[in-house]
Amino acid sequence: MKINCLQKIYLLLIFLLLAACFNLSAHNGVLVSAKMFLKGALSGNGLMRDDLRSKGFLPSTEPYSNLANFQYYGDGGGETVSNPAVFEVTGPNAIVDWVILELRSPNALTTPVATHAALLQRDGDVVGVDGVSPVHFLTAAPGQYHVVVRHRNHLGVMSAEALSLSNVPVVVDFTDPALSLYGTNPCANNGTTRSLWFGDVNRDKKVSVQGPGNDFLLVFTHVLYAPGNTSFLLNFIAQGYSQADTNLDGNVIYMGPNNDRANFYYNVIAANCTYLNCSVVEQTP
Repeated sequence: MKINCLQKIYLLLIFLLLAACFNLSAHNGVLVSAKMFLKGALSGNGLMRDDLRSKGFLPSTEPYSNLANFQYYGDGGGETVSNPAVFEVTGPNAIVDWVILELRSPNALTTPVATHAALLQRDGDVVGVDGVSPVHFLTAAPGQYHVVVRHRNHLGVMSAEALSLSNVPVVVDFTDPALSLYGTNPCANNGTTRSLWFGDVNRDKKVSVQGPGNDFLLVFTHVLYAPGNTSFLLNFIAQGYSQADTNLDGNVIYMGPNNDRANFYYNVIAANCTYLNCSVVEQTP
């Protein structure tokens, strides 16, 4: 089939238009290179444990769409790791778990502008689903934003100041005490670093070990009624990917060594609670 001059021009215009669209998509939005630590997962070597990955419990698709009290904004939601090699990386860049990054306007702090699920590495770096890239908020316009980091059973934190974000990656290091955070006692201090408070099993934005709606009770019931615990033993170890696994070791333990119950008490005391029925409350608005 012979193509005339007019048809060639038409095809060339279509090609240029498509190229322009792809180029704009690649450079639209904002890029964020966040860093964060989850207190429950921290080990003694300054890295977080990656037991969920090494035991094969990490889901390939973000888990937040199925959680109560959570909503995506912008172009986030349904993020999936399509390359199995991402979960095969070991060492400081091994994946710990899925986390959430949010952008909030300084004029409306209570409502996210954009939300994305991302991957957390052992050294604290938050990366996209390819395991290496900054998190890309495609539909967010360059501008000033407060940045929020979240995890499914830790309390979220937000930058106190609005940061200038663009298509050039900006590093937002929530582990650095020099970064000003919103609220009072928003996260745990670990000497020269900071980490998110753990234990929000029921996702009500607070960590409680006693009283109505406490998180501690959910650890108890998870173990008691776990599949395989046919004798309803309180020292049964429930394995898998669970909200009740506060230290992210792939086990939910109510009684015995490394139990999640002791983690709760330690967490509340570390937050300077003077009595056990007080709660550690998330400070994001």
